[in-house]
Amino acid sequence: MQVKIFGVHVRVNFAAWLRFWICAAIALPVLILWLYWSKSSDALHYDINKTIRYSFLVTNNTASLIESAQFNVFAPVAQNSYQKTLSISASHEYEVTKDDIGNQTLKFEILDVAPFSSQVVNITVHLAMAGAAQRYSAMGDFLGAEPNIEVGSSEVLELAKKIRQSKNMPEEASSWLYKNIVDIGYISEDRGARYALLEKKGDCTEFSSAFVALSRAVDIPARMVGGFVVEDSGKLSSESYHNWAEYNHSGSWKIADPQNNIVDSDYGSYIAFYNFSKHSRLKNSHRFLSFDSRLSVQML
Repeated sequence: MQVKIFGVHVRVNFAAWLRFWICAAIALPVLILWLYWSKSSDALHYDINKTIRYSFLVTNNTASLIESAQFNVFAPVAQNSYQKTLSISASHEYEVTKDDIGNQTLKFEILDVAPFSSQVVNITVHLAMAGAAQRYSAMGDFLGAEPNIEVGSSEVLELAKKIRQSKNMPEEASSWLYKNIVDIGYISEDRGARYALLEKKGDCTEFSSAFVALSRAVDIPARMVGGFVVEDSGKLSSESYHNWAEYNHSGSWKIADPQNNIVDSDYGSYIAFYNFSKHSRLKNSHRFLSFDSRLSVQML
């Protein structure tokens, strides 16, 4: 059949034309649904709201007036695979500094502290937590050796070789450490992965250091994290401070807490305050604050 379009006779196959529009009518909704699903699957879901509070008693230990003193403390990391920091407020004015790997430090200037007197610094943080590890890119070298993570030591390599035969390397490494390392409670000195495997003992730092070393030895990116473990919103205490590990799988940094044999679970309870690295590693992993030597600081 011919039709006249703009004065020109055009031959049209109406059957083919009809089939084209029927196919388009079917394909368009499918395409829209696919695009929606694709976008939704890539979206990050931080849908658990949590508010934490923590306080410090800052005391002048001298017999003199301190007109100005410095007090620095970490805040939760800006973002990782399972948390986002939404807002921070405090009872005293502060400045926020951030490093290249997401760590945040609150810098307080404490003014006019009378001899042997104290001030309380209160901090409130609103967080959005994820119920599962989300895709997130982190900067750094997560395969090499560094202080206390002796990837190339014979103790680490031999054990990693045995464990890597399992298809579930993170779970097997955590389970081995949980069963074979004795938890001796808090120790002030970081002794590292090699010490943990040789002496078969340590605290949360040794457990997490050993997990990171074993993971890196089989080319699984991993790092140590320091922070707090809390179930619900509420006040932090020094007793809930903890070190754990993260390992990278398919673009997500998953939680591994070998001291408690927790792998890729309990999201929403682990609040990261510090990402360790060989460039920004804390002198002592249990410390997350620094202050003027004329002061003493106690977490309330």
